[in-house]
Amino acid sequence: MIMYLAIMVKNVSFSTKAKIPGELPHTPPDLKGQQRFGALCPYVREANEVFRETWHLKERKLFDFLLVHILRGTGRFTVADETFNINTGDLIWIPPNTLHEMRGDAPGTKLQYIHFDLIYDPKRSHWSASIPAGTVDLSRWKDRIHPPLDDSILRNWCGKLDAGNQTRVTELLRKIVFEYNRTQTSRLTIAGLVLQLTGHLMEAQQASSLSNRQIRAVENAMQQIQMNETLNLEILSRQYGLSSTHFRKLFREHFGHSPREARQAAKMKAACDALVYSELSVSEIADRLGFTNIHNFSRAFRKAIGRAPTAYRNGHAP
Repeated sequence: MIMYLAIMVKNVSFSTKAKIPGELPHTPPDLKGQQRFGALCPYVREANEVFRETWHLKERKLFDFLLVHILRGTGRFTVADETFNINTGDLIWIPPNTLHEMRGDAPGTKLQYIHFDLIYDPKRSHWSASIPAGTVDLSRWKDRIHPPLDDSILRNWCGKLDAGNQTRVTELLRKIVFEYNRTQTSRLTIAGLVLQLTGHLMEAQQASSLSNRQIRAVENAMQQIQMNETLNLEILSRQYGLSSTHFRKLFREHFGHSPREARQAAKMKAACDALVYSELSVSEIADRLGFTNIHNFSRAFRKAIGRAPTAYRNGHAP
């Protein structure tokens, strides 16, 4: 099914040659990203944020995924064949049908956790998450075990994961816990939050030489550029205590393109919006976006969008 979706998307991409009125250049996700869109549909069956005094959950296996986030405390976990100490901030991913054991030290552990499927199946997904210690043979309930993931990244997650932005992980899990316990059932809102969390974790697993502080700086800068496409990039770099050269280097390393290219893309998006939704003249739009004259604006617009501003406004094909 996943491969069929990928082929279908690919065929549509190459067979549709006629430009749609108002169409902008659009970069689709890679093939693996397209497959994830067609496959992942999370379903949460238990979510909580708790404090546990000294505790020990002996060996067991689960039918679904378990994600545990340590907010405070220490302990010792074993997942599959790996045993490791856990501390504040650690994130532990336990796949289905995986032997694991968990222990929390005195004076106690504050943690967030969710039991969930990544692929919902109405014939398989409806069961309680309360699987007691000692349950290590699931062969009698094979039809309840979450199927293996056909994903080169997700299928290898097991044990400790890099949580990336700890604040973001805590907030997303807190929202999942709140939404689930409000109705004691999984809903589209919760599925969306789990997808956000999974996407964040996938990005966090990607190797990067940037520190958390540097990542926050360039991501905040990107947000400012998208909100104000005429920002002075030299001033923006100084705002984060960086030289313009270092700022450009970090920005390109994190996003794959320069801040100037990001600003130009934001300008073109703002130009398209103004051409469609406003009655401003092309000259007025060029002026508002900081172009020195209408000719420079028209040249930049045609290069980025593939047609002249007036033709775009009127829905004319290039």
